[in-house]
Formats: sequence, C-alpha cells, structure tokens
Amino acid sequence: MNRARYFSIIEEKLNTLSTRINSRGRLNILDLHSHSETFYQYFLQELFGWTISNENEVKANVEAIDLIDHKNKLLIQISATSTKKKIEDSLSKDIIERYKYYTFKFISISKDSDNLKKMVYCNPHSVSFDPGKDIIDKNSILTFIKGMNIDDQKRIYTFIKKEL
Repeated sequence: MNRARYFSIIEEKLNTLSTRINSRGRLNILDLHSHSETFYQYFLQELFGWTISNENEVKANVEAIDLIDHKNKLLIQISATSTKKKIEDSLSKDIIERYKYYTFKFISISKDSDNLKKMVYCNPHSVSFDPGKDIIDKNSILTFIKGMNIDDQKRIYTFIKKEL
C-alpha cells in the first residue's frame, strides 16, 4: 500500500529530526534549531496551505514571532522548548500587540505537547490563541497527515524526501 509507505517515511523522518534536535540541544549544538525554522516554514506551507514568510530574514531574532502569514493572519513560533512559560513569554511580548487580529500558533518541533494543549495561558495582548488548536506538535502533524487523501500524502512525502 502506498499510503502506508508514504506515511511511514514521513513519520520516520519527522521523528528522526525531532530526536536529533533534542539530543543536539542538550549538547548545545543548535544548528538544527535554526535550519528547522526554515524547514518548517516550507513544510507548514505544504501541509496547511499557509503563505508564510520568515520574520528572522527581515530582522534577526524577532522576539516571539519566527514565521508570519499575513494572508491568513497567523503568527508562528517554532520552538524546541515546549513549556507553558515559553508560550506565555511569547504571548506577553510587546510585538504581539501589533498583531491583535492575528492568531498565535506555537509549533513544538521536538517534544510532545499534549499537556500544554490543556492549560490556560496568560495572554495580555488578547491575541487569538486556542491551545487545543493552536499548539501543534509532531504527533498532531502526523495525525493530520495520516488522514490526508493519497495525493496530498504523496505531495508531503515528496517534500519530506527532498528536505530530509
């Protein structure tokens, strides 16, 4: 079955990336963190059809926002640190106030975030943020891919094979 083959390779590659980000992060080797930001920019575009630009290419180390989609009004933070504090720190940054009609998305690139999806967050600038929907991790991405039609799965498979 092609569906099983496509999914297995996608799952393997995303799990390998996640494991390597975790392992190298503990050793303070952070190159994959930086490269993953670019990878996720294009991956999320393929996966969800978002129109994403990398804010860090415009201005280095923009706080709280790594990627932005002006068309769909999305602020996206890519992070290997998956904690309530990390999310609340991002939501509290003054730059978020400029985008009050946007939705904040938190993408956990190395850890499961099921527990974070159930928490209540301090959101001082009242940007749209629903933890259950707007915190995305590897498992939620894989669940989404698993339910895709075969043509879309093949498209994601082709992208993953090129990138990873």
